Formats: sequence, structure tokens, C-alpha cells
Amino acid sequence: MREWELEMETIEAVSTTKDWGKEGMSEEERKRVEEVENNPQLKLGLRFMRSGATARRAKGRKPPQYLDLDADIKFSDVAGLGDIRKDLEEIVDFFTYGEKYRRRGSKIPAGILLCGEPGTGKTLLAKAVAGEAGVNFFSISASQFVEIYVGVGASRVRALYQEARDNAPAVVFIDELDAVGRQRGLIGGSGGQERDSTLNQLLTCLDGFEGRGEVITIAATNRADILDSALVRPGRFDRKIFIPKPGTKGRAEILKVHARNKPMAEEVDFDAVAEMTDGMVGAQLANILDVAALSVLRASRTEITTDYLLEAAQLEEGGHPDPRPRSTKLLEMLALNEASMAACAVNFPDFKQIQPLTIVPRMDELWNGADNMSTIWADTVDQARSAARDFVYAGLSDRKDLYGLFDCWNEIDQVWGVDVEALKIVNS
Repeated sequence: MREWELEMETIEAVSTTKDWGKEGMSEEERKRVEEVENNPQLKLGLRFMRSGATARRAKGRKPPQYLDLDADIKFSDVAGLGDIRKDLEEIVDFFTYGEKYRRRGSKIPAGILLCGEPGTGKTLLAKAVAGEAGVNFFSISASQFVEIYVGVGASRVRALYQEARDNAPAVVFIDELDAVGRQRGLIGGSGGQERDSTLNQLLTCLDGFEGRGEVITIAATNRADILDSALVRPGRFDRKIFIPKPGTKGRAEILKVHARNKPMAEEVDFDAVAEMTDGMVGAQLANILDVAALSVLRASRTEITTDYLLEAAQLEEGGHPDPRPRSTKLLEMLALNEASMAACAVNFPDFKQIQPLTIVPRMDELWNGADNMSTIWADTVDQARSAARDFVYAGLSDRKDLYGLFDCWNEIDQVWGVDVEALKIVNS
């Protein structure tokens, strides 16, 4: 609105100075005047401004406090969704064709709960739902509800849903729902009572929109197990969508999305980077692109190559290398440790393709002798011991017993028997 007013003021100044005569006008000024003459809306606005009238906001009406005006995200901006996209598209369909569901007796959910680990993109997905449906997006963190002052949290819940009702259709997004939605009665004192009253108000607001499809609440949490049972029952947050970590294909797609606005080399191998970033979520992958861009800037280069991405991925996973100087003997032991694990992996056909080898600290008895063992191998041995014990617990040892189901674990023989079988597996 303000930009339009500035444009009208400019056109008015041009027209007043030239007295609506086109002689002596520049090409740009003539084009603006013709735009006014051919656009009835602009002419009406110009007459309105000449009349001296001003537009005023109605008394007592404030602009929406929780409306997110920057939530212009579509599903094309979110990668690595997989089958989750079908569930989210159905939510968009509720807004677009809500009458279709009501005619057939289907109840539109009042709330959708997005569950997943931190960084999997729950907030981004909620914005994408609102963007695809073309509805208003109201956003708040549940921690803003929790106040030490009595009644503040409940009043903010009412204000949030009143704004959403006045600007329906809309999506209400509550981030970190577990901050206010955990089971009632677990926290004592006045703080627990205030939290409980806020949760009660939230439950009441959710009931007011059940089945109508005008306002749908989307909440995000990574602790769905501690939420109050009344909050997740059917009729409130009755649709739960779990957002898993992306697979290899999903990670490659996420990297490509975050690389759109960065100077990438022509032949960047995103698949190689995706293979190396097993277990990472979208936030970590986005950080890899940012770290690689900084490395390119430090090196006075112009493009981000695959090598910069792989280096950034190693820093994201293992952190910066220890800068302390080390002796040649220690470096040899580290190198032998890495080489021996790589040789072991090559000879196991079920292992994935080997990615990088590093001598950064994070050998062997055959090389150094039994009297010169190193603690470098301690973590690897501990992992092998744990895996072997899991085999024994699952009944995959020679004894084929399921330990711990019928026998008493207070008996030392049972503990000793597990380690005996585990040692056999490690030695084999």
C-alpha cells in the first residue's frame, strides 16, 4: 500500500508540473501519464489523493501480531519429502476442497502434529502447506505461552486463535509444542498451575475448530512421548506425521535446493556428498553449503566444487582437527589404524562404498607387538564388543539362548556366559 501511495505521489507531481500536457515531457514521464490515463484504478486513486482524504485504520483494530508475512514457501522449495508429501498435499486439499470432504461426511482434522528430530524441516513444511494452499500463516513458539505471570499464557492463546479466526482460512503453527503441552501435574507450584491453565485454553481453542476446515493447527515437536493425552486424542491433534531423516536420494535433493542461490561449479557431484553425509538432517546439509561457501571465499575462488563440499561435510561430522603437533611415530600408528579398517571394510561385501580416509585423531598388535598396544583402537574395540553382545542377546550365538527372559541377571554365571559367547564371535 505504501509503495502504491509513493507511486501515485510521483505521478501526481509529474501531471501537476506538466499540467497534463505531453509537450516537453521525457519518454519516462509520458509513459507514466499514459499509464494513469489507461488504468481506472490509478485514476481513482489519484482523485482520492487530490481530494485531501486519508485512509485510516478502524479504531480498536490492530494489525495481526502473529501473522508471518514472509511465509512464501512452496513444496518445490522443500526437498527430500518422499511419501510424506502425499499427507501434506491432503492437508492442502482440505483448504481448497473442504466442501467435498464435508459433503461425504469426512471430518477435517483440527490439528496436525509433525514429529521428528531437530533440523528435519518441520517448520519449513508447515510454511509450505500454507504457501501451497494460499492461506494466512500464523506462527508462534510454545515457549512464548509459558510466563510466570498468571493468565498471560492463556490470553496469548486466545489472541492467537482470534487473529486466525478473523483472517480465516489460515494455518496456525505452534513450534516446540512440548514446552506447553507436556502432561499436566508433572510440575508443581505456581509455574505448573500456569502451564496447565495455558494448556487447558489451548485444548478449548482446538475444540472450536474441529471439522470446520477454516483454521487448521500444525504443531511441531521432537518429544511426542511426553505430550498430554488430552492433547493428542482424536478431535484435537488427531493426525500425526513423522518426519524421518532423509535418505541418500533425499539428501542429494536437499543439497540441490540449498545450492540454488550459491555459485556452484558445473559438475558438482551431489550424490557423492549425499553418500558421505549419512544420518544428517536438512539443517546440517544447509550448513555444509554455507561452510563450503566460506571456504571458497577464503581461498579467493569463484565457484563451489565437490571437494569443498566434501571437506565441509567432514567438518560437520567430525569437527575441526586437533591442531596440536604430533610425533611421526603417532602419525604412523594413526595411518595404520585407518588403513587397517579400510582393508577390513573392503573384504566385507555387505559394507557400503568406502568414503574418505583420514589420519586425524578422533593399531595394531601385529605391527607394534603385544607389549606396545595403543589406546587409539579403544573406541573400535568397544563398538565391536557391544555388537557381539547384541548378537548373543538376540540368540545368534552357539548357545541360541535368549538371555534375560527367564534367567536371573543377578547370577554371575549368566553375565560370564554372555561374554564367553561374545568373545567367540569377535575372534571368529
